[in-house]
Amino acid sequence: MGRKATAVTILIGAAAFGAIDQYLGAQYSPFLIEVSGLSAPWLLLPFLAGASQPAAHPAALLGLATTWLAVAAYSFMTASPMEGVHLTPQMYLDTLARQWPWLAGGLVTGPLYGWLGHRFRVRRFWAAGLLAALPVLLEPGGRWLTTHCGLDRLARWEFSWPPSGLGQGAVTAMLAEACLGLLLMAVTAAVALRSTR
Repeated sequence: MGRKATAVTILIGAAAFGAIDQYLGAQYSPFLIEVSGLSAPWLLLPFLAGASQPAAHPAALLGLATTWLAVAAYSFMTASPMEGVHLTPQMYLDTLARQWPWLAGGLVTGPLYGWLGHRFRVRRFWAAGLLAALPVLLEPGGRWLTTHCGLDRLARWEFSWPPSGLGQGAVTAMLAEACLGLLLMAVTAAVALRSTR
């Protein structure tokens, strides 16, 4: 597959990721709602996009593009007939504007994690893999800590443990995320050991 075709495939995947994430959050399952609310997996998106690129600059740009496109697709699903909303351009733009914290954060994390993905692919730089795996591993613990310090409802971002009113399914989702983080750490360690040999 050519470089352009790879980039297009990744961008389509990013749009699907954002749309699916929003769709899961609209379900009645506490497990799926919490899976949709997890933040750390959004960092894996630009990391994987960057890992597809042989050069650092395109990796950073593709990391930014995938992050913003995923947020745009998330917003589109929020303002779409799938959510019982009559979609208009103004409705979509208003919904997208409400995502400004994620767009602003993506301005930093998209290129950074795209570049880290490139470094992991080209140099087998284990610290890059660690920076992708650690947020996935630590998000549940971070939620627990912020809740016990009384900081779990800052601004408009709920970051609590366990999520209020979502019950055991939500706790299961966060434990599954921690297990995924452990798996990613193990893969990073295996790659690091292999590259040193």
